[in-house]
Amino acid sequence: MKRLSLDDALARVPAASLAPFPSDAGQEAAALAVRGGEVVLVVPAGTPAEQIESAAVLIRGSLRLEDERVLTFQVSAAPESVAFEDYSARLHPGRHDPTPRAADRQVAAEIMSREVVTVNADMLVEDAAKLLAYHNISGMPVEGWDGGIVGIVSEADVIGHIGSTVSEVMTSDLITVGPDATIEQIAALMAERRIKRVPVMAEGRAIGMVSRADIVRALAART
Repeated sequence: MKRLSLDDALARVPAASLAPFPSDAGQEAAALAVRGGEVVLVVPAGTPAEQIESAAVLIRGSLRLEDERVLTFQVSAAPESVAFEDYSARLHPGRHDPTPRAADRQVAAEIMSREVVTVNADMLVEDAAKLLAYHNISGMPVEGWDGGIVGIVSEADVIGHIGSTVSEVMTSDLITVGPDATIEQIAALMAERRIKRVPVMAEGRAIGMVSRADIVRALAART
Protein backbone atom coordinates (compact mmCIF):
# COMPACT_ATOMS: atom_id res chain seq x y z
CA MET A 1 0.00 0.00 0.00
CA LYS A 2 1.27 3.47 -0.91
CA ARG A 3 -0.06 6.79 0.38
CA LEU A 4 -0.65 9.49 -2.23
CA SER A 5 -2.10 12.95 -2.68
CA LEU A 6 -5.51 13.04 -4.34
CA ASP A 7 -3.98 14.47 -7.53
CA ASP A 8 -1.38 11.69 -7.74
CA ALA A 9 -4.03 9.04 -7.05
CA LEU A 10 -6.25 10.42 -9.81
CA ALA A 11 -3.35 10.29 -12.24
CA ARG A 12 -2.69 6.63 -11.40
CA VAL A 13 -6.25 5.55 -12.32
CA PRO A 14 -7.55 8.09 -14.86
CA ALA A 15 -11.14 7.90 -16.11
CA ALA A 16 -12.34 10.83 -18.18
CA SER A 17 -16.07 10.16 -17.86
CA LEU A 18 -16.17 9.39 -14.14
CA ALA A 19 -16.73 12.01 -11.45
CA PRO A 20 -13.59 13.83 -10.26
CA PHE A 21 -12.10 13.12 -6.86
CA PRO A 22 -13.15 15.38 -3.98
CA SER A 23 -11.06 18.50 -3.38
CA ASP A 24 -11.19 18.34 0.41
CA ALA A 25 -7.73 19.16 1.75
CA GLY A 26 -8.41 16.93 4.74
CA GLN A 27 -8.28 13.77 2.63
CA GLU A 28 -5.56 11.62 1.11
CA ALA A 29 -5.44 8.45 -0.96
CA ALA A 30 -3.95 4.99 -0.65
CA ALA A 31 -2.99 2.92 -3.70
CA LEU A 32 -3.31 -0.86 -3.62
CA ALA A 33 -1.84 -3.12 -6.29
CA VAL A 34 -4.32 -5.86 -7.16
CA ARG A 35 -4.12 -8.82 -9.49
CA GLY A 36 -4.86 -7.40 -12.93
CA GLY A 37 -4.92 -3.74 -11.99
CA GLU A 38 -4.85 -1.11 -9.27
CA VAL A 39 -7.26 0.39 -6.74
CA VAL A 40 -7.06 3.74 -4.97
CA LEU A 41 -9.03 4.56 -1.84
CA VAL A 42 -9.80 8.10 -0.64
CA VAL A 43 -9.64 8.33 3.15
CA PRO A 44 -9.43 11.07 5.80
CA ALA A 45 -5.85 12.29 6.14
CA GLY A 46 -3.91 10.42 8.79
CA THR A 47 -6.04 7.28 8.73
CA PRO A 48 -4.05 4.37 10.25
CA ALA A 49 -3.00 1.69 7.75
CA GLU A 50 -5.12 -0.99 9.39
CA GLN A 51 -8.25 1.18 8.98
CA ILE A 52 -7.75 2.21 5.35
CA GLU A 53 -10.34 -0.18 3.89
CA SER A 54 -13.04 0.50 6.49
CA ALA A 55 -12.52 4.30 6.42
CA ALA A 56 -12.58 4.71 2.63
CA VAL A 57 -15.12 7.29 1.43
CA LEU A 58 -14.46 6.61 -2.26
CA ILE A 59 -12.89 3.74 -4.18
CA ARG A 60 -11.68 3.89 -7.78
CA GLY A 61 -10.16 0.87 -9.50
CA SER A 62 -8.98 -0.27 -12.90
CA LEU A 63 -8.99 -3.98 -13.71
CA ARG A 64 -7.72 -5.70 -16.85
CA LEU A 65 -10.04 -8.60 -17.65
CA GLU A 66 -9.22 -11.93 -19.21
CA ASP A 67 -10.97 -10.97 -22.48
CA GLU A 68 -8.69 -7.91 -22.92
CA ARG A 69 -11.28 -5.44 -21.63
CA VAL A 70 -10.49 -2.90 -18.94
CA LEU A 71 -13.10 -2.12 -16.29
CA THR A 72 -12.68 1.18 -14.47
CA PHE A 73 -15.14 1.78 -11.65
CA GLN A 74 -15.79 4.26 -8.90
CA VAL A 75 -17.78 3.57 -5.73
CA SER A 76 -18.59 6.21 -3.14
CA ALA A 77 -20.12 5.88 0.32
CA ALA A 78 -22.75 8.38 -0.79
CA PRO A 79 -25.95 7.15 -2.52
CA GLU A 80 -26.51 7.50 -6.28
CA SER A 81 -22.78 7.59 -6.94
CA VAL A 82 -21.64 4.28 -8.41
CA ALA A 83 -20.25 4.56 -11.94
CA PHE A 84 -18.43 2.34 -14.40
CA GLU A 85 -16.41 2.75 -17.57
CA ASP A 86 -15.24 -0.16 -19.71
CA TYR A 87 -13.35 -0.41 -22.98
CA SER A 88 -11.14 -2.74 -24.96
CA ALA A 89 -7.54 -2.67 -23.83
CA ARG A 90 -6.48 -3.76 -27.31
CA LEU A 91 -8.62 -1.57 -29.58
CA HIS A 92 -9.60 1.35 -27.31
CA PRO A 93 -13.04 2.20 -28.75
CA GLY A 94 -15.14 4.99 -27.27
CA ARG A 95 -15.90 4.77 -23.60
CA HIS A 96 -19.36 4.33 -22.10
CA ASP A 97 -20.89 7.06 -20.00
CA PRO A 98 -21.14 6.25 -16.31
CA THR A 99 -24.18 4.22 -15.37
CA PRO A 100 -26.00 5.66 -12.33
CA ARG A 101 -27.28 3.46 -9.56
CA ALA A 102 -30.90 2.57 -10.32
CA ALA A 103 -33.65 0.68 -8.57
CA ASP A 104 -33.77 -1.92 -11.35
CA ARG A 105 -30.02 -2.53 -11.58
CA GLN A 106 -28.91 -6.07 -12.34
CA VAL A 107 -28.05 -8.60 -9.68
CA ALA A 108 -25.86 -11.69 -9.53
CA ALA A 109 -28.66 -14.09 -10.42
CA GLU A 110 -29.13 -12.29 -13.75
CA ILE A 111 -25.52 -12.21 -14.92
CA MET A 112 -23.93 -15.30 -13.36
CA SER A 113 -22.79 -18.39 -15.23
CA ARG A 114 -25.22 -21.10 -14.10
CA GLU A 115 -23.20 -24.14 -15.16
CA VAL A 116 -20.77 -24.25 -12.25
CA VAL A 117 -17.73 -26.50 -12.73
CA THR A 118 -16.56 -27.76 -9.35
CA VAL A 119 -13.69 -29.95 -8.17
CA ASN A 120 -13.35 -32.23 -5.15
CA ALA A 121 -10.97 -31.18 -2.39
CA ASP A 122 -9.13 -34.53 -2.50
CA MET A 123 -8.56 -34.47 -6.28
CA LEU A 124 -4.99 -34.27 -7.54
CA VAL A 125 -3.82 -30.90 -8.81
CA GLU A 126 -3.04 -32.29 -12.27
CA ASP A 127 -6.65 -33.49 -12.64
CA ALA A 128 -7.93 -30.09 -11.55
CA ALA A 129 -5.66 -28.48 -14.15
CA LYS A 130 -7.23 -30.67 -16.84
CA LEU A 131 -10.70 -29.48 -15.82
CA LEU A 132 -9.63 -25.85 -15.96
CA ALA A 133 -8.14 -26.34 -19.42
CA TYR A 134 -11.07 -28.39 -20.77
CA HIS A 135 -13.70 -25.88 -19.68
CA ASN A 136 -11.49 -22.87 -20.56
CA ILE A 137 -11.91 -21.30 -17.12
CA SER A 138 -9.37 -19.76 -14.75
CA GLY A 139 -10.86 -20.92 -11.46
CA MET A 140 -13.57 -23.07 -9.89
CA PRO A 141 -15.15 -23.78 -6.49
CA VAL A 142 -13.88 -26.70 -4.42
CA GLU A 143 -16.41 -29.09 -2.85
CA GLY A 144 -15.92 -30.78 0.51
CA TRP A 145 -17.05 -34.27 1.48
CA ASP A 146 -20.59 -33.01 2.23
CA GLY A 147 -20.99 -31.19 -1.08
CA GLY A 148 -20.48 -27.76 0.47
CA ILE A 149 -18.07 -25.24 -1.03
CA VAL A 150 -14.84 -25.09 0.98
CA GLY A 151 -12.59 -22.99 -1.26
CA ILE A 152 -11.57 -21.78 -4.71
CA VAL A 153 -8.78 -23.18 -6.87
CA SER A 154 -7.30 -21.15 -9.73
CA GLU A 155 -4.73 -21.54 -12.48
CA ALA A 156 -2.17 -19.80 -10.27
CA ASP A 157 -2.81 -22.30 -7.48
CA VAL A 158 -2.12 -25.39 -9.59
CA ILE A 159 1.05 -24.19 -11.30
CA GLY A 160 4.09 -25.92 -9.86
CA HIS A 161 2.14 -28.18 -7.50
CA ILE A 162 1.88 -31.43 -9.42
CA GLY A 163 1.33 -34.31 -7.00
CA SER A 164 -0.46 -32.19 -4.41
CA THR A 165 -4.18 -32.35 -3.71
CA VAL A 166 -6.55 -29.50 -4.38
CA SER A 167 -7.12 -29.00 -0.65
CA GLU A 168 -3.41 -28.28 -0.23
CA VAL A 169 -3.25 -25.49 -2.82
CA MET A 170 -6.74 -23.96 -2.85
CA THR A 171 -7.71 -20.62 -1.35
CA SER A 172 -9.80 -21.55 1.66
CA ASP A 173 -10.73 -17.97 2.62
CA LEU A 174 -13.98 -18.27 0.72
CA ILE A 175 -15.56 -15.05 -0.55
CA THR A 176 -19.10 -15.42 -1.91
CA VAL A 177 -22.15 -13.34 -2.78
CA GLY A 178 -25.86 -14.00 -2.70
CA PRO A 179 -28.10 -14.05 -5.78
CA ASP A 180 -29.38 -10.54 -4.97
CA ALA A 181 -25.95 -8.87 -4.83
CA THR A 182 -25.76 -6.02 -7.36
CA ILE A 183 -23.14 -5.63 -10.08
CA GLU A 184 -21.79 -2.60 -8.25
CA GLN A 185 -21.43 -4.49 -4.98
CA ILE A 186 -19.70 -7.43 -6.67
CA ALA A 187 -17.26 -5.20 -8.58
CA ALA A 188 -16.32 -3.36 -5.40
CA LEU A 189 -15.84 -6.67 -3.57
CA MET A 190 -13.60 -8.04 -6.33
CA ALA A 191 -11.44 -4.93 -6.23
CA GLU A 192 -11.22 -4.79 -2.44
CA ARG A 193 -10.39 -8.48 -2.03
CA ARG A 194 -8.27 -8.70 -5.19
CA ILE A 195 -10.16 -11.58 -6.79
CA LYS A 196 -11.37 -12.37 -10.31
CA ARG A 197 -14.52 -14.36 -9.59
CA VAL A 198 -17.00 -15.11 -6.82
CA PRO A 199 -19.39 -18.05 -6.32
CA VAL A 200 -23.06 -17.16 -5.97
CA MET A 201 -24.44 -19.09 -3.01
CA ALA A 202 -27.99 -20.03 -1.99
CA GLU A 203 -28.88 -22.40 0.84
CA GLY A 204 -25.26 -23.47 1.22
CA ARG A 205 -24.81 -24.44 -2.43
CA ALA A 206 -23.10 -22.73 -5.36
CA ILE A 207 -25.77 -21.85 -7.90
CA GLY A 208 -23.54 -19.81 -10.20
CA MET A 209 -20.29 -17.94 -10.71
CA VAL A 210 -19.73 -14.25 -11.48
CA SER A 211 -16.45 -13.22 -13.09
CA ARG A 212 -15.06 -9.85 -14.10
CA ALA A 213 -15.98 -10.67 -17.70
CA ASP A 214 -19.62 -11.28 -16.66
CA ILE A 215 -19.74 -7.80 -15.13
CA VAL A 216 -18.27 -6.16 -18.25
CA ARG A 217 -20.76 -7.94 -20.52
CA ALA A 218 -23.67 -6.81 -18.35
CA LEU A 219 -22.45 -3.22 -18.32
CA ALA A 220 -21.94 -3.18 -22.08
CA ALA A 221 -25.51 -4.44 -22.58
CA ARG A 222 -26.88 -1.42 -20.71
CA THR A 223 -25.74 1.01 -23.35
